Amino acid sequence: MKTMRAFAVFLCGLSFLCQSVRSQDVKAETEGKPVAALDETAFDFGLINEESGFATHVFHVGNVGNAPLVITHVQSSCGCTEPQWTNAPIAPGKKGEVIITYDPTNRPGPFKKNVMIYTNDKEQRLRVSITGDVVPKSANLQRSFHDTIGTVQMERKEFVFYTVRPGAVIKQELWMQNFADEDLTLSFENIPDFIRVEAPEQLKSGKAERFRITLDASGLADKRGHLLNPITWKTVSASGVTHIQTLPVSMNFIDDFSLLSAEQKANGPAIQLSNTVAGFGKLKKSGFLGLGNKRASQQITITNEGKSALTLHSAGCDDERVQVAIDRKTLQPGETVTLNVMLNPKTVKGTLETDLYVVCNDARGPVRGIRIVAEGYK
Repeated sequence: MKTMRAFAVFLCGLSFLCQSVRSQDVKAETEGKPVAALDETAFDFGLINEESGFATHVFHVGNVGNAPLVITHVQSSCGCTEPQWTNAPIAPGKKGEVIITYDPTNRPGPFKKNVMIYTNDKEQRLRVSITGDVVPKSANLQRSFHDTIGTVQMERKEFVFYTVRPGAVIKQELWMQNFADEDLTLSFENIPDFIRVEAPEQLKSGKAERFRITLDASGLADKRGHLLNPITWKTVSASGVTHIQTLPVSMNFIDDFSLLSAEQKANGPAIQLSNTVAGFGKLKKSGFLGLGNKRASQQITITNEGKSALTLHSAGCDDERVQVAIDRKTLQPGETVTLNVMLNPKTVKGTLETDLYVVCNDARGPVRGIRIVAEGYK
């Protein structure tokens, strides 16, 4: 009899255990889970001209599960590849973006870069890759020269370092050529301590030469944000003709995120812009007979969609015709602020195309670019 009672108790316990397991299974099915899926895992840029600048591709990450999917971190295999991604949770059936930007500057030849995408889908890690072949700049083709300082034609008249990390040493170079019938003496002034300039002292007539700038970020101390450090270019001909011009050297100096864990980055701030293009269209003269000074403006909303305070180190543009105003630079989670981008129509002749950079403490995308486009009146 005791044996039968013990067996009955065992059966009751087993039945209760099975019901508990089934209850947990039903609860898990009810709560659901995110499932990440990629539209593509690789993209080939093909041939990229080095002088064309940054190459960008967008990978789409879909959520085929039944709970919100969050992209927590994106890690590239090289500093030449800059990732940005959707910070907001991706609802079931929807898609987010991972934007990969490759900098071909001083990187001729074929390349392959891998990028790891981390999400709250714990059952898998996503990996994508970009490939391509960078066609190096030509030193001899006249069509590669677009800007002019006196009789010297250049590929461009500015140096922009897209992201600069603490302690980094980065180089950029361009080609220039003296199209005068006589040689020129070249010199530079107002060079900051953390910038080194390498250029020939004599520009021979008709000869293409390299102009290189090396930036040593260890000399930037604790500065953060979009920094502009113009240097002065000076040429003197044998006949005494002098040309002096300022050359902008700008950089986006970001925080050091190397010691942060994936969890810390996931719990950090997350910047979201309402738009990445400020299109002014065709500007109109303001005031009576166009003599007014009223500015045209566009507004970009900045939101902190992360879990900790967002610090906006700066919002700046190298073009003096563009003015930027922002009310405050610290946003708590869920807060928003309006970035005002302004132009004075009187200063814009022809087509204006330039970039404004927002630099912040979002480890998953510390630099966000806003393209500014306007058509001035003639």
